[in-house]
Amino acid sequence: MRDRCRGRWIARIARSALPLATLALAILGSPARSQQVGTSGCVTCHARLSGTSGAGHGFAAWQSSPHAAAGVTCEACHGGNPSATDTAAAHRGVRPSSDPASPVFFTRIPNTCGRCHAAEVAYFRTSLHYARLETDGRGPNCVTCHGSMATSVLTPERLLGTCSACHMEGGVAPPELAREAGRVLALVRAENILYDVVSAEAASRRGTRAGTRAAILLGDAERHLNAAAEVWHSFRLDSAAARLDEARQTTVEAWEALGHTAPREQGIGSVPGRRGSGP
Repeated sequence: MRDRCRGRWIARIARSALPLATLALAILGSPARSQQVGTSGCVTCHARLSGTSGAGHGFAAWQSSPHAAAGVTCEACHGGNPSATDTAAAHRGVRPSSDPASPVFFTRIPNTCGRCHAAEVAYFRTSLHYARLETDGRGPNCVTCHGSMATSVLTPERLLGTCSACHMEGGVAPPELAREAGRVLALVRAENILYDVVSAEAASRRGTRAGTRAAILLGDAERHLNAAAEVWHSFRLDSAAARLDEARQTTVEAWEALGHTAPREQGIGSVPGRRGSGP
């Protein structure tokens, strides 16, 4: 019963986000990604490899990834010496992913990713997924959802296909949890689009009283969005949805501060913890 109520709560929150999310999708384009390919020896050498080779294909995927844009190069995950000019010296200490001692061995991936993504991995370590990974090595890790080189974020459409490896009828985990995760992930996407639209409007009003007020509110909304992204990795979906609800409310307040009418909400009044709602 508790799980069914939680699912209905999440669905109500998702419906309330739709009016402005629809507006956002209509006027917001995809942001351009700046590439900042590093100057390490790993990058210089691997850039010469054929794209049809395993290493060359991996490099091509990395080259178009957020890791490349942030200047995170091969040695950060694989080890090795990016200053070496000799191939053997450059690869000294690098182990294949099938080696349990490798930092990219399946069960060691969270520790490796956690060097940079500490908050996300801290939440992940509290999850049943991590417990399964630690006990029998069969749970998912960061790569399961985000990929290795390309490091993408799952879309709601792709999530069910990924999760159904375990979340299926007669499988090791119930399928309804994967469907619920898909709804929350769709809400993540909607709230981020909404935030981007309102931020663009606030930026165009910079220096005005309305723009200043909206910017303050958007700062609060951004903190809620970041918190939602972090807690998502614990797979406590109700906690992530609650933070997204706070982000939506604050973003709508910023929209109103800019002189716009808030979208009509549907069935959100009973969400626990909503400002101005009953107990």
